[in-house]
Amino acid sequence: MYDHARAVDLIEKSVDARPFCSCGRHTTPVWRDGVVWLECSSLGDPRDGVIARFVAAATAPAHVRTPIIDVLEDGLPLAA
Repeated sequence: MYDHARAVDLIEKSVDARPFCSCGRHTTPVWRDGVVWLECSSLGDPRDGVIARFVAAATAPAHVRTPIIDVLEDGLPLAA
């Protein structure tokens, strides 16, 4: 289990180590399903239309999506 400061440190080090995806967009930490991921910012863009969704699905494996740390919803206390 990680304390709050250690979790933040891991996230910051991950972003510093890989600030950009190979597509040129910046990476960002995203919490999803109990895991903080380092993801390409393009993965969160809205996809309007069938062709845009198809292209996004086909190119998704080429983008950065790496788990950083497991954090359960009630795991780490957040500072107010």
